[in-house]
Amino acid sequence: MSRAAHLARRLVAVEQKRDGRRLAHTYRLTDGRTVRLSTLDMLRTLMASLALNGKEPPEPPPIVRDMAQLPPDDSMMGRSMRAVAAEWAQAYDEGRLVALYGAEEEATS
Repeated sequence: MSRAAHLARRLVAVEQKRDGRRLAHTYRLTDGRTVRLSTLDMLRTLMASLALNGKEPPEPPPIVRDMAQLPPDDSMMGRSMRAVAAEWAQAYDEGRLVALYGAEEEATS
């Protein structure tokens, strides 16, 4: 085995070990990019996004735009993360308040 191939294998092993500790996963976004996102960072972003309901959103960090580009997911958490991040980014871009609940849902609450 060549030295370059050995180093490449070691680098991949180190990255996988690091990602396992950080709970990071690689995602292929709908715009074609591939990104590595930490599960803990995604959950932190989801919580910050939920706190913005009815408020003027600050400029979203890059992870918000990445989460908004996640591929469609059948799980409740996957759909929630993608939808809340997309709403934050869209509300900021349009200069409006974040609206996580529709008028129908507010009436039943």
